Amino acid sequence: MMRRVFLFFVAVLTGSLVLNCAAPRSALMAVKEKDPVLTDRPHYRIEASWNPGKDELTGQMAVRLPEKRKEPLNEIWFNLYPNAFRNWKYGNESRPEKPGWIDISHVRVDGKKVRHEIRETAMKVPLPAPLTNGRSALVEMDFRLKLPRGGSRLNRFKRTAFLAQWYPMLAVKDDGGWHTDPYTATGDPFYTQMSDFEVTFKLPAGYRVISSGKDHRGPTRQTVTIRQDNIRDFAAVLTADYKSVSGNAGGIRVNVWYLPGMESVREPLLRAAVNGMNFFSEKFGAYPYDEVDVVLGETGFGIAGMEYPGLVTSVPTIPTRKGQGPAVNVVVHELAHQWWYGVVGNDQVKEPWLDEGLTTFSEFLYMKEKENEDETGFLERASRKADEVHQTLGVTAADRLYDYPDSVYGLMVYLRPAAMMFRLMDEIGEEKVLKIMSTYYDRYRFKTATTRDFIRVAGEVAGKDLVPFFREWLLFGKKREADAETAGF
Repeated sequence: MMRRVFLFFVAVLTGSLVLNCAAPRSALMAVKEKDPVLTDRPHYRIEASWNPGKDELTGQMAVRLPEKRKEPLNEIWFNLYPNAFRNWKYGNESRPEKPGWIDISHVRVDGKKVRHEIRETAMKVPLPAPLTNGRSALVEMDFRLKLPRGGSRLNRFKRTAFLAQWYPMLAVKDDGGWHTDPYTATGDPFYTQMSDFEVTFKLPAGYRVISSGKDHRGPTRQTVTIRQDNIRDFAAVLTADYKSVSGNAGGIRVNVWYLPGMESVREPLLRAAVNGMNFFSEKFGAYPYDEVDVVLGETGFGIAGMEYPGLVTSVPTIPTRKGQGPAVNVVVHELAHQWWYGVVGNDQVKEPWLDEGLTTFSEFLYMKEKENEDETGFLERASRKADEVHQTLGVTAADRLYDYPDSVYGLMVYLRPAAMMFRLMDEIGEEKVLKIMSTYYDRYRFKTATTRDFIRVAGEVAGKDLVPFFREWLLFGKKREADAETAGF
């Protein structure tokens, strides 16, 4: 997510800084045959109808649970993020003009009705019998999604619906238990797992789907089905207004979607998107999917820029020293998230720096090498400011999402780690730093990584102990009590 850190960029530059069952009940819920190897990813099947007149998306969802697990399950949890918009409590600046929510009904497990329990943005679903390793279950439910107006990420704007974290998302269960972390308008409170999706949208005439999968390219159709395996979550834009220009980045189709009035930036931003995808593929490793979409337009607090698998959003223009210009850095920042968050995942609540810091470094590296915009001096100034903030507030660059005041989140989570990576270049050389990034990508692609994992890879590649270096930059020299996730320090 780029919005707040972009505002911080502007402040510094202008000097103003102060996601074997019973027979299903519909064709939608048909069950695939088991693979001979135990599945470790959920498989979603969603069928949804869009009613623009009511701002509503209604339908059914079925989730086949993974077969692999460390211990038996007696219940499962889902995150219902749209409920954050029912009674907004995250600040007036980001308050939606009209509320939104998601209602859930007819919850079944392997065809048996169960009584679910909703606690704001979390839903517990009991299992009729403990689910042991090697066994799966099919969880089905009906839903009615009311889109907010002017919402953050999830939104309805004119003839376009932005669907982010819009369906009941199976929560991650790891050694820390079920992750049903509360919503916040600061940063990205989302921790997701690789999943497979088959999503069918029923649309009014003239609407099309832009999504995390490989989309239909021809004339608009009223029923569209998208299938995409091995992604962290599934975002979509349902629109009757957007048009696109397309390019190719090493066999990857790159689409930039724009609204009337944005014609002057569509080609520059398409070039930036193609160049960015090529650059990151070359430096870090190949992008593993067929397509990526860039959707332009700020239509509510926090809509642009945002990252989702295979789909990002960006503002069309930004203020620069030379005046208003195409938002190249925002586009490449969000596209870099396809590597850091999309393919290599992390717990964005516990360790937000890990994807945002590496993404910001990737963005600045691109801007320096491909756009001749060297802002490493800006990063140095931001890092000194982070020292002052640490002295005053005590926060570090490796804290939990909820520990940051909104005003310093971008400084600590985006900019300080980016400055750190450029300083590491000074110490061990650019070639080794890029080797660290590519090795980290290769080792943890389609997995969830931690700070400890990154530091381990960095030390292996560098051939030296880098724990003191990272402790200084991320923790401001402090030692943190070693536990399963922070032992890398």
